[in-house]
Amino acid sequence: MAKFSPSVILFWLKTELGVTNTRILSKRANSLLGVIPLGYAEETFPLANTASVGVEVKFSLGRAIFGLILLIAGLSNLNAFIGWLVLLLAISLILNAVSAVMKIKNNGGGETKLQVSILEKAKLEQFRNEVNARLFADHQGLRHQETMGMHTMGLLNQQAQINLQEQMNRNISEK
Repeated sequence: MAKFSPSVILFWLKTELGVTNTRILSKRANSLLGVIPLGYAEETFPLANTASVGVEVKFSLGRAIFGLILLIAGLSNLNAFIGWLVLLLAISLILNAVSAVMKIKNNGGGETKLQVSILEKAKLEQFRNEVNARLFADHQGLRHQETMGMHTMGLLNQQAQINLQEQMNRNISEK
């Protein structure tokens, strides 16, 4: 399973994503106040019921504006401890205003969003490509090729047995 960080600052909160030939798996950290980990939530999405998987980059205007307001408040109160905490929160909000989101859409039109840090965008796109490769694989064609390969192996084994039998017959007739 691939591990993704949900934010630039909160690297210890990991989201794990994996894909098999039958399902997509996700394991996300639950947290108190978005900072303190308190367990996890697991989800599985059957590939047979998945219509599409996509990645988008989102900019949260509200998060950016709130971060700027807190930045001004924190800078004006640097002589107090609370000013430093507000400043840290403001920097976190501003850095996380841009994020990458994986959208998993099911056949019924429902959508699940998994948000990760913008720094993980390339890895998330690579994961999306892996899911799409499995999602849109020609399963009937693959099974047909596998069956034909088994038939070919059977015929090759029969030919090898016939050749061995003929060689044994020649060896016996030469003696």
